[in-house]
Amino acid sequence: MSWLAIGAAAALVGAGCSNASNAPPAATGSSAPGVSAHQIDVGAVATLSGGIAADFAPIVPGVRAYLDMVNAEGGVDGRKIVLTKALDDGTVNNEQVTRTLVQQDHVFAIVGMATAFFTAAPFLVQTGTPTFGFATENDWTPAKNLFAAYGSVIDYSTTESFFPYIARKLHSRVAAVVAYGVPQSADECQGAVSALKRYGVTVGYSDLAVPLGNSLSSDVVHMKQAGVDFVVSCMDIPGNLQLSRAIQQNGMVGVKQLWLDGYDLPTLRQYSSLMQNTYFLVQHVPFQAASQFPGEFPGMRHYISVMNKYEPGYTYNEVAIEGWLSAALFVAGLRAVGPSPTQQKLVAAINRIKNFNSGDITTPTDWSIAHTEVTSPSCETFVVAEGTTFKVVFNRGKNIWVCFPARGAADLSHPVAPPPGAPGT
Repeated sequence: MSWLAIGAAAALVGAGCSNASNAPPAATGSSAPGVSAHQIDVGAVATLSGGIAADFAPIVPGVRAYLDMVNAEGGVDGRKIVLTKALDDGTVNNEQVTRTLVQQDHVFAIVGMATAFFTAAPFLVQTGTPTFGFATENDWTPAKNLFAAYGSVIDYSTTESFFPYIARKLHSRVAAVVAYGVPQSADECQGAVSALKRYGVTVGYSDLAVPLGNSLSSDVVHMKQAGVDFVVSCMDIPGNLQLSRAIQQNGMVGVKQLWLDGYDLPTLRQYSSLMQNTYFLVQHVPFQAASQFPGEFPGMRHYISVMNKYEPGYTYNEVAIEGWLSAALFVAGLRAVGPSPTQQKLVAAINRIKNFNSGDITTPTDWSIAHTEVTSPSCETFVVAEGTTFKVVFNRGKNIWVCFPARGAADLSHPVAPPPGAPGT
């Protein structure tokens, strides 16, 4: 799953439904559309305009940077990979613009799908178009040709243990949990409430139906009355900043926070006074690990170098790295197929990959099962805002991963070992 699903949650309150046609898709007429002797054409679809564009649009620069790197190295089997079009779905036209890419532009694959409403999923399944991108809901599962970064299943139960784990690490006595009243936000935080209680952490206050844009002063007053010293937020960045401001205004000194959205350097530099003692869960090697542990994370160092060269404005963007991961999986599949690619061969090749770690950036994903279940163990890294940067915490030397079994009970005092192939191990 992607923690950035929470960033989109606020926008879902006011967003509309897709107006795309339900007519059956037209056949593309070839199992290798977009493939010529020297080039492979791919497309991207993302919400590039409107109020939630920042939550999705940066996937395109991440894809472009990776493909620019590959092409500079000679492409794949003598072919350049060209992102011919990146179309804006405007939140509500996802299927319509996707049909344009597939039926009119005849792209070989969609590399960079990022939207709050993935209404094109059934169409892409019917056409067999390989699709790579950012999942905010469980509409990427179980189709074998839809590949979301980190795996195609969002299963909040596999991450529940991390909430009481950090509460214990911070010696929290009383926790509070807040979320918006939409599934992408509330469901995750409901799991946090349950897990905190299950592992003996007192939940002094919870509100899983915060209206978008509402004042959080009343919530914070209740937190103060309950003696809360640790807050979990499943809201977006504006909501989190508003929460932190209210905490300060109410004199709640020393309160630690865990945000599921906000691991963003520009945001920290602008609002550093509101983000101190704030922790974040990160599914990939944190950007700061490359400098904090010199020589130990070449994959992240390489990512930063390439992004700084091709898309410097997006190097430290959490959505951009989803684009990078998507393009990396696509290219890995192409290389596995060989010089005569078809869509069917590409899909089959990727689904045989059992240990894809995105070029030493993520823990391995087993794509033989990742369309229907989370690869176990479930691993995260933690960072904390310190001054105007982030610092990796809870690490054991260069081992930055905290892992628990994806299924069954977890021993919070003894996280399990990261899987073979995890960066830094």
